[in-house]
Amino acid sequence: MSARPDSFFFQAVRRLSDLLVPRVCMSCNASVGIEAPELCDTCGWELSALVAHPYCTYCGEGRGPHLLREGICTSCQTGDSEIRYSKFVRVGPYSGSLRRLILQYKHEFVLDRFLGSLLAHAIQGKLDPREIDLWIPIPSHWRRRIQRGFQPTRLLANAALQHLAGRVEPWLESARYLPPLHAGMKSTDRAAMIRGAFRLARGARLRGKRIMLIDDVTTTGVTLREARRTLREGGARWVGVAVLAKVVELPALTSGVDPSAQGQ
Repeated sequence: MSARPDSFFFQAVRRLSDLLVPRVCMSCNASVGIEAPELCDTCGWELSALVAHPYCTYCGEGRGPHLLREGICTSCQTGDSEIRYSKFVRVGPYSGSLRRLILQYKHEFVLDRFLGSLLAHAIQGKLDPREIDLWIPIPSHWRRRIQRGFQPTRLLANAALQHLAGRVEPWLESARYLPPLHAGMKSTDRAAMIRGAFRLARGARLRGKRIMLIDDVTTTGVTLREARRTLREGGARWVGVAVLAKVVELPALTSGVDPSAQGQ
């Protein structure tokens, strides 16, 4: 019979373990108290601020709230955006404490439950999870899975679905090994490199399905767009995206000018 979390025995063991191995913030490793949450006050406030950044729910680009109409940016409203999805959900921009948490997760195989909970709450704030038929993680090639020892997106999806309705299906596969996409690469070069990188798993049944893709971080979006193309060709009628973070230019979030309108 296991001890209850609020029992005297459980609390005593917890306090002893904290003396031997002091609790630290999951983001910055600063010491935190026995009864403190997973993050220190500084990282907690920073994460809250990042989560509060407004963004377009079709393409995921950060925009000031006055540049969004019903959560949609100008480019997606006019149909000019090349990266518009059926729905885009993110926890926040890839910065600060959120960036540190994701890097720790990808390199040390920890925090999947915590980050999965963050992603689940972000999804629940933007759509009804019961409307989604399938949740499909962006796949890793088998060589990369062996190198890491796990597939981050699959763990993240499983952790998020502990809080949501539905099931995770690995019906999208990596068709070939891809070298790392460098930050300095042009988007056209990225798109050419990743073209045909995915295939449907044998027996995948996508006809007429509403699907949410799960990923940890997106930069230019070429990976997600290629995954969406593969799913749509396989018969999916609706493809949304849910990610922990999107790489964005933070100054643009508070600008009074819509970046999508510049240069027109």
